[in-house]
Amino acid sequence: METKRNEIIEQVKNLYLEFGIKSVTMDDVSHKLGISKKTLYECFTDKKQLVWSVLENMSTSPNSPYSIGMPENLNALEELLFYYNLQVKMIQDHKPGFIYDLKKYYPRFFEHFNKIKRTRFIDHVRNNLVKGKNEGLFRSDLDEEIITRLTLMRMECIMTTDIFDNSSFSKAKLFNEIFRFHLYGIVNETGRKFLEENLDKLTL
Repeated sequence: METKRNEIIEQVKNLYLEFGIKSVTMDDVSHKLGISKKTLYECFTDKKQLVWSVLENMSTSPNSPYSIGMPENLNALEELLFYYNLQVKMIQDHKPGFIYDLKKYYPRFFEHFNKIKRTRFIDHVRNNLVKGKNEGLFRSDLDEEIITRLTLMRMECIMTTDIFDNSSFSKAKLFNEIFRFHLYGIVNETGRKFLEENLDKLTL
């Protein structure tokens, strides 16, 4: 039963991301997954529990950018470049309808999992900044707490803002520019030299 439950969660996650949460009914899930409603309700008592399970899966999945193991022996800048590629994929896969439905129809769920996401993001950015300073790659005078929260604010803004709705810039392109802005704002001369020597390796 647990295997079947996990299979349903994975497939429903894709449906929610593609069509939004509200428009995908339990009948739709049964039909699109080719399972009986009896089987579906044996695994999940109602849609609310199914939504919760999908969110729980998304936050704990080993494919989450904050769960994927960091390759060893990377300096702080190399870590940033590694996560950059993961974040680009997240942005490209981002479906605003999913977040809209979650905030509107399941606000407590949204608050709970957004808090988890923020905590992980903040820890990752702060630890990276401290590491970069210790390695002599980042400015010694930067304030980790302020930069960490500015980075979080920029990341959340790019996912929700409508400022660029009528422009030709994709969210991936916007993140590209924000990432460059972040990189060159935190490095010292040593870090800048490393970037210039390795810029051809970046998928920017």
